[in-house]
Amino acid sequence: MRPIPKNRTFRTALSKISTCLVNICICFSIGTCGSSLPKTNLEERKQFLKAVGLPILVSIQPRHNKDKKELQLFIKTENLTKVNISKFQILFFASDGNRQLLIPDESKTPELICSIQKKIQPNSIYKCLVGPYVFTQLWNSIQVQSISFTTEDQIRHVIDEEDLNDVILWL
Repeated sequence: MRPIPKNRTFRTALSKISTCLVNICICFSIGTCGSSLPKTNLEERKQFLKAVGLPILVSIQPRHNKDKKELQLFIKTENLTKVNISKFQILFFASDGNRQLLIPDESKTPELICSIQKKIQPNSIYKCLVGPYVFTQLWNSIQVQSISFTTEDQIRHVIDEEDLNDVILWL
């Protein structure tokens, strides 16, 4: 795996690699051409992320009691790079059936945040618990707004919206 680019965004690196992957898919006429691998094979997903320069794999397992309008998220973050990652943060929102953002009962704002302040060492997994949150209305969906982190060289990175589906594995 190549180190995280210092002067380029993940999108630039991913764009070049994605073009190559699409060409390979066309050349070999594989029926499933796309940026995401099937969710069933974790090792293939990790290899794909490393190949395209995406540094993390985030597994999210929602646990909820919809009758009580309660939501809790169990999150595992795996560092796929060769450098330490720090100040890791995921920003979530819950919404109702009309796609309106919901504010948890004991909060003033709708943000649900997973924050890991410890150093996430290469090839290691750290866990984060979000919630439990209770809402006055029944929540219908969970949306990841952003994932950000700082590498050991103090460069702040944000996984852009187009790459979120590749780095997130919903369980």
